[in-house]
Amino acid sequence: MISYTIWKKAEFQEKACVIAPKLLGQYIIRRTENTLCIGRIVETEAYGGTYRRQADDGAHSFRGLTKRTEPMFCAGGIAYVYLIYGMYHCMNVVTAPAGSGQAVLIRAVEPVAGIEEMLANRHMICVKPRISNGPGKLCQAMNITMADNKADLCSSSLCIAHPEIVPRFSIIRTPRIHIDYAVKGKTFPWRYYIKDNPYVSM
Repeated sequence: MISYTIWKKAEFQEKACVIAPKLLGQYIIRRTENTLCIGRIVETEAYGGTYRRQADDGAHSFRGLTKRTEPMFCAGGIAYVYLIYGMYHCMNVVTAPAGSGQAVLIRAVEPVAGIEEMLANRHMICVKPRISNGPGKLCQAMNITMADNKADLCSSSLCIAHPEIVPRFSIIRTPRIHIDYAVKGKTFPWRYYIKDNPYVSM
């Protein structure tokens, strides 16, 4: 039996760049009627807000409130899920008070439970890092879709949780990756990952 405690709403009410490293080592829990999938978060990126007085032009919220970005402007503690390339889902944890336009992209997880389900979802026969070492891969593995956009992350069906025991690890901080479109934001050091974890994305 895996023990954990679901995050409370108050824990999400800080800046994305503060929450992003705090999410490392925490669980994403995906519960359906028949399955329970758990992934340990090993890589994150913060989006929104400012760095050294420069607005984050790498964030979806940079150009303001739209139908797509509306979840980012809600109070922290919900999911922001979107599609890339019209086919891959990405899950973000919305942070900070309402109106802030901030969220943390979950870039990679390490499978903890429900591994058979994850393998089936990824059409794989054995566990390898590529099962969940990227934002689209982890969403496919854990069956996170647009139906989960704006989901309450303090609920039982999709949530962020504290493990009963968090192993010790070192955190590496780098600029975010794959956002060359951002003139200033591509240099912000807002990517965080667990050192030497094999599930970190490339």
